[in-house]
Amino acid sequence: MTSGESKFKIIIEFVFRTMINMLFVLGIFQGFLYSYHFSYKLFADVPYKPATTEMMNITIEPGSNAMDVAKLLDDLQVVDGEYLVLARMYLGKYNSKIQAGTYELGPSMTPDEICRCICGIKSEET
Repeated sequence: MTSGESKFKIIIEFVFRTMINMLFVLGIFQGFLYSYHFSYKLFADVPYKPATTEMMNITIEPGSNAMDVAKLLDDLQVVDGEYLVLARMYLGKYNSKIQAGTYELGPSMTPDEICRCICGIKSEET
């Protein structure tokens, strides 16, 4: 190899390594950003669509577990995501208190309000 080819090869390797490092840092940044947004939605207890006034009747079948209910609420677009409401159910210990029945729920309700409603909890202290 000539010295010109050698310098070109060194430059290409440097550019390639720099691009790989930049992609790695970008991936880490995106992971932190996703974690922050998920945590904010989980702990801030904000409604999915606060300006919406629509309410819908949702039936929870007997024997449904927390994952089934979270999937149902996500499919009907009452909550922002099934894993978000599922985490809220487990953090608030609502997962073992879910009661079968028909409930009037809407996307303007906070995840905590939805959980209290489907568990039959009337006050916020319990």
